[in-house]
Parts: sequence; C-alpha cells; structure tokens
Amino acid sequence: MKAYRTAARYNLAELAKNTIAALLLAVLIPVWILAAPRMFPHTALTFRLRATGKVLSAPADHVGMIHGCLGVVTLLMAFLTFSAAHHSGPFDRRLTAAGYRRTPLLLAKATSLFSAAALVALYTTGWMLATWSPRHPGHLWLGLLTASLVYGALGLVLALFLPGEVEGMVVIIVASGLDLLPQSPLVNPDPHGGLGPWLPTYGSMQTCLAAGLSNTNPLFPVAASAAWAGTLTLVALLAFWTRTRRR
Repeated sequence: MKAYRTAARYNLAELAKNTIAALLLAVLIPVWILAAPRMFPHTALTFRLRATGKVLSAPADHVGMIHGCLGVVTLLMAFLTFSAAHHSGPFDRRLTAAGYRRTPLLLAKATSLFSAAALVALYTTGWMLATWSPRHPGHLWLGLLTASLVYGALGLVLALFLPGEVEGMVVIIVASGLDLLPQSPLVNPDPHGGLGPWLPTYGSMQTCLAAGLSNTNPLFPVAASAAWAGTLTLVALLAFWTRTRRR
C-alpha cells in the first residue's frame, strides 16, 4: 500500500508539472463558455439526438458550448497524459529494473488518470453551471468524465508508441477532430450511417447533449465511451507491463 501511495503521489505530481496544459485548461474552458453566446446565434437549432431518435430544438449557442467544451477537454487531457507518460517512461523503467513492483505503478497510473479526468470534468461542469442551467448537471459531468478518460487513456497509449511530443500532438488533434466534428449537431444535425456509434466519444457527446438540452437523459450511450476508455487504459497498462519487464 505504501508503494502504491508513493507512486500515485508522484504520478499526480508529474501531471501537475505540465503547467502549459493546466493553464490552457484553466483559461480555455471559461473563455469558450463565455464566448459561445457571442459566437453562435441564440436562435433554436433543430437536430436529432441519435441515442433516442428524438428531435430536439435548443439554442445554438448551448449546442456550440457543449461541442467546444468536449473538444477542449479531449485535446488537453490527451496532451496532459501524453506529456506526463512520455517524460516518466525512462524513470519508470529504471524503477522496475531496481526492484520496484509494477502492480503499484499500474494502479497509480490508473488512479491519476481517473483523478485528473474527474477534476477536469468537474471544473468544466462548474463553469457551465455558472453561465446557464443544464437540465441534468450530474449526467453532464458523467459525459465530460468519460470523454476525458477516453482521451487521457489515448494519451497514455500514444506515449508508449510515438517518439516525440510533436507526433503525439498531431495524432491527438486529428483524432479529436475526426471524432467530434461528425457528431456535432452544428455540423450534422440529422446523423445517419452505422459508423457514429463506434466513435470514441459517441456516448459522451450523446450524454452531454441530452443532459444539457433534453428532458429525458438515457445513460446507456455512455457505456460505449466507457468501453473505449477501459480498452485504451488496458492497452496502455499492458504495454507498460511488457516494456518494464526486468531482463
């Protein structure tokens, strides 16, 4: 237990050391939320919520706020975990080579990922609540949490396989854009085709839209994003376990 607490403390400290990502997150979230009403019209936007099939009508600025917050959260969480894992990788391998057990290290990485994602989701939800009244704030937090977990785990995976931060940022930006843009009601108000539900943040987007704009808020879509987060986290931890074997 002591080894786990020590590793968790240092993992959280490694995440906190990325002051650029922390500052961007602290600044961009409120800037986007406050700017959305001035960037998008207050007129109603009609779109179909794919998770329920119901047609919703909601202010376009609220839809844009949700889409933009998910974009900021996914990009910065992935960058945060990618940078931390990329810098701590050699030290982790030296620790395990010196006899530090890998199980506490793995548990500590999972704990720090969830803690950071929960804090980011709570911060974003708090700013949304300060500017308007989402209908289901708890479910809104849950949608933001799963999106943060998906891209936080993606950052861990990319750190194990990409050589530098530039390559990681390019992959993260492209992945986030290809994932979120087709799901946004601003771009695609009447989604069709079978690919949408397989996208990493499909559940997160559907849950956030329903939580903020709909009277009914089904929770089953968020299971899809939770499955993505669990799978990516498992891949990252298995790759870490393999790379830190003592030879």
